[in-house]
Amino acid sequence: MLQKFGLGIDIVKVERFKNKPYSRNKIFYKKIFLDSEIKYCLKHKNSAIHFSGKFAIKESVKKSIRQDISFLDIETYYLNSKPKIKLKNNLDYNFLVSMSHEKEFAIATVVSEELL
Repeated sequence: MLQKFGLGIDIVKVERFKNKPYSRNKIFYKKIFLDSEIKYCLKHKNSAIHFSGKFAIKESVKKSIRQDISFLDIETYYLNSKPKIKLKNNLDYNFLVSMSHEKEFAIATVVSEELL
């Protein structure tokens, strides 16, 4: 079986999401994040840092795969405190993901493996 690998990395300034609060920008957020992702971020006191991290993951996924997909086709979630990715379409990929945030920035790296 042939395998193709991809790598994506993205860094996000947390201030971008702090300056755009969910309560006044719901349409913007719903173009990027699934309801489950919004709910996850809003349950935290500093939701901006969590939105930033999830956005960095989604951007990293888009950079790591060959197909052009929507942010809403990418689901981010956590399993055993580790970030995970699931695609909403029939694209067959495995992912390794790492995400970190610290005060002003969130960063994510994604390694994708396309199963052919």
